[in-house]
Parts: sequence; C-alpha cells; structure tokens
Amino acid sequence: MHWRKHVRGFTPRNKCGKLDEARVKRFFQKGTGNHIGLARVRPEVSALVEFMPLNLLAPQWPIKGPFDAIFCRNIMIYFDKETLAKLLKRFAPLMKQDGLLFAGHSENFSYISDAFKLRGQTVYTLANK
Repeated sequence: MHWRKHVRGFTPRNKCGKLDEARVKRFFQKGTGNHIGLARVRPEVSALVEFMPLNLLAPQWPIKGPFDAIFCRNIMIYFDKETLAKLLKRFAPLMKQDGLLFAGHSENFSYISDAFKLRGQTVYTLANK
C-alpha cells in the first residue's frame, strides 16, 4: 500500500544551505503572502519523492529499488549491532551503485558493515567490491 503524505514543505529561504541562487530558483518557489521569506520545493521536484511508513524490522518491505538516496537518520542508534548489521545488509541491494545513505550525526556503522563507506560527515556510499 503506497500513500503520499501531504507535505507543505515550507522552510525559511536562508535554510536552502549552500545552494547557489540558480539552483534555489530551479528547485524552489519563493513564498508569497503569509509565506514571505520562505521557500518550498517545486511540485515537479516533490513529485519525484514518495513518502510512506516502513517498519524497518518487518520481514518484508513493500519497496523495490534501486534508490538514489535512503534517508535513515537518527534511528539506527537505537538498534543493537546485530540488528543494525541486518538492516544495512537489506539497504545495500536497494541502492544504486552511486546512491547515498544518509545517517544521523550520532550514527557510525563503518565498524559493523563493509557494504558502505563514509563519504561525508553523515553520508555513506556503497563500498566498491
């Protein structure tokens, strides 16, 4: 069962981070009226994202890859090492070879799985085998 969560997606425009102005204009809309100073992801961009609940411990996942990115932030710290290793083993085949796995700042699993390598502070890629 797939569902799309209705997300308004407004954020302060200054939170668009290190994106240059051309990318901000390409991917975001400027807020107007009550939303002055805010930005929202353009509908054509948000249409590429699907939101759905997923029980990470369920025996079967109702999703298929490959994915460009998996966001699993600030939840893996609650799993024991064995469960975390199983979870990472399930993520790996769902990702594109150049895909990104986003973890939280407190999460480090390079000592648990050799399937991923650290690319940035909280970003992992598949390890080349």
